[in-house]
Amino acid sequence: MEHLIESIAAHFKTDADALELAPIRHGTQQKHNVCRLNFRNTDYLLKQHDITTPTVKAGYTPFQIEDTVLSTLHRNGCRVPKIIWKSENRHALLLEWCGKLTLDEMAQSRPVSNLKPILHTILMELCRVETVFAENLKHFTPYTFRFDLDATLQHLLEQARKTLDYLSHLNEDLMTSSQTAQLDTAWDAISDRLQTAPPTLDSLDYQSRNIVVSDETPFLIDFSSVGWDWQERRLVQYFNSIGAHQDDANFVSLLDYDLVNTYAEWVTTHRETCSPAEIAARVDSHHLLFYLSVIHQLLRAVAQPEVAESRVLLKAWGDPQVRFQNALTQLTNANLSDDIYTTQIREMVANYNSL
Repeated sequence: MEHLIESIAAHFKTDADALELAPIRHGTQQKHNVCRLNFRNTDYLLKQHDITTPTVKAGYTPFQIEDTVLSTLHRNGCRVPKIIWKSENRHALLLEWCGKLTLDEMAQSRPVSNLKPILHTILMELCRVETVFAENLKHFTPYTFRFDLDATLQHLLEQARKTLDYLSHLNEDLMTSSQTAQLDTAWDAISDRLQTAPPTLDSLDYQSRNIVVSDETPFLIDFSSVGWDWQERRLVQYFNSIGAHQDDANFVSLLDYDLVNTYAEWVTTHRETCSPAEIAARVDSHHLLFYLSVIHQLLRAVAQPEVAESRVLLKAWGDPQVRFQNALTQLTNANLSDDIYTTQIREMVANYNSL
């Protein structure tokens, strides 16, 4: 980042020596493309994009995408970092400092019950960002990354269904034909629900580390990739802490019945005409799918520890057995909706907690 200092110093009309850089860490991992910059006792975040070639059909780079999206969201009153300085040639942004405490870190260090007020505030902010994307759809369309969303979901559903069968096999308690039929009926209903739901345009990097909290005020960060996805899937991944590269961390679900239904009521008022129960069931289904995907990743990493992807995951997540048991607990203990199909599957999986 030092090669950017002269240009930033010129922006502030000062000498380069007046600027101080400090690393940013997420747990034990140091971020290589962002750092904290201090000038006259004021902190800023300096970010340089790794990918410098176009990533969308219209020819825009991640720098150009994030520049446009942050500017538009900030102009419309969203809690995102303000751009202080930028260099298109160097793909660099100097942003307002929004704090260093992420929602991911908060979830690992505080009781979930203590986080409820800030979680509600974050939920409303996510809804506001969704609204701005919808109101500026034509403006954002050229910056949209295209991928086969339906194929991605289909793959996750097939993978999760196989994971349920494998869990039954691990438990040495194979399902009866009637249990299998019940599971198939429930799974078909969930699959149809998720595949027929309308996606929305928003960020494609949705995780709890991309929500930063400063003095109980949340900010959303990292908009270098935007595209179509299901908002309920975003909600689940924003509100589930992974705790990667943090000592003694584990999975923490921040969603509960009240929060999901607050979201469902907002959606039926502002976006769709279906019932709040249907929206809540979508969130519940994506939550189920999320933890089945997590369990699949853990099982694969243990089965193939020599594979590079497995080594990365095990280093980030720590003890796979502890993680596995916690993922099962998060999956089975969730109470997010009144949907009969997700309830049936969670009750089936509850039998595997003794693995």
